[in-house]
Amino acid sequence: MDSESLHSADPFSEPKVLQKKDFEALYRLYWQRLYNFALSKTHDRDVAEEIVQDLFVTIWEKRRELRVTNYQSYLFVSVRNKVINHYKQAIFADLDSASDSVAPDYPLFLEELDAALRNALGQLPQKTHDIFFLSRFEGKSVSEISSQLAIPERTIEYHITQALRQLKVLLRNSTSIIIAVIINIKF
Repeated sequence: MDSESLHSADPFSEPKVLQKKDFEALYRLYWQRLYNFALSKTHDRDVAEEIVQDLFVTIWEKRRELRVTNYQSYLFVSVRNKVINHYKQAIFADLDSASDSVAPDYPLFLEELDAALRNALGQLPQKTHDIFFLSRFEGKSVSEISSQLAIPERTIEYHITQALRQLKVLLRNSTSIIIAVIINIKF
């Protein structure tokens, strides 16, 4: 097998079992190009070399089973697939190595948000605070609050809107999560 036949795409040619001299010719012809291709995708010399070496080891081990009609396509697609597998393994390794180190900070974060919210609620005018509390913390509707406090519904809506505006300003330095929680979720 010469170098031209190695990368020809003749669909009528019979794939042959790769002999040692053919393998060596294939290795000499493609190793550097495949390495450069893998390096351009991984930006890591060691990983690129490992990918190409692994490919040639696999080809040698499976040389009796392989039926390749276009070695150039086969080799580059194989390297591309190995690069993809490399990134998949790296992602899963990162996920596996992720620890619960973030979890212990989470309750502390919630405590800080709770304290910031309580502080901001304490700065609201009393009527606005009461209406907002009934709306967001007790889950009452505008009409229920209107009936309970004997205040027109438009006034209830005004106080809720004012509370949200003031809380937005008061909690500006806090995270926006708490604002989203207050606006979207009724407790």
